[in-house]
Amino acid sequence: MAETFPKYDNPPVVETVLSAQFARLPKFRTAHAGCFWKSALDETWNSANDAPRLDDSFERFGDERVWGPPGGFRFSTGVEAQRTQIVRADATRMIQVQDSRFIYNWQKGQSIIYASYDSTRKEFGESYAKFKEFIKASDIGEIEENQWEVTYQNHLVKGELWDSPKDWRSIFPWFNFPASSLRPDFVLGRWAFVLPEDRGRLHVTVNFGRTSLTGPEAIILELTARGTASSQAGFSVLEGFEIGHAAIVWTFTKMTSDRAHIHWKMRD
Repeated sequence: MAETFPKYDNPPVVETVLSAQFARLPKFRTAHAGCFWKSALDETWNSANDAPRLDDSFERFGDERVWGPPGGFRFSTGVEAQRTQIVRADATRMIQVQDSRFIYNWQKGQSIIYASYDSTRKEFGESYAKFKEFIKASDIGEIEENQWEVTYQNHLVKGELWDSPKDWRSIFPWFNFPASSLRPDFVLGRWAFVLPEDRGRLHVTVNFGRTSLTGPEAIILELTARGTASSQAGFSVLEGFEIGHAAIVWTFTKMTSDRAHIHWKMRD
């Protein structure tokens, strides 16, 4: 029986990211990304941009664990191929491709319609299948998946559930500032949690800033789940997404208050 998750009709989510990471394809070039865009995607995907290549990222355990900044072990190939961002006309969807990643983004933008995880996962699967077919047909190499990643970014905008730092505990009941006679003004918190059977980690970041250079002040809550994908071990990217999504939903719900749940219109 499928697990039942809390659902929110008005969540603070502004972006959902699903990512498949695979062994680097040495033959892959930016030109291939352009060919994929024009040959495999329909005309609604009408613009593209270049972005810096993302380093590969792994979650390590046991003797392989590497201590360093939050976000997992970062591994650079030394080859700085471009990352290509292909954007849909309504600016709510973006596909990003490079020689070791396929990424699918849902972005809220001006849309008031929240794309559920189920719909985003379905869209990822359809687009990723096209990418794998393109790679195979172009004789670029084999897709050998090694990590999956799910990210939810939330903006808790000032004026909705909070007006000053003293209100933050009404959203996060566990939160408190260190004792001081000074007025609190800023918060930055990072935590990492191990997923069951060491299948990966959930990284949680709470920050305070603006939603954009000219946007409103907001608490920025980001949850990223990441773990191993391996065809040899029988751990697929899509199975990893299910594990990561469950960890994100339950942790988000447990770390926020009933008052916040009512505001976000939570339903079982």
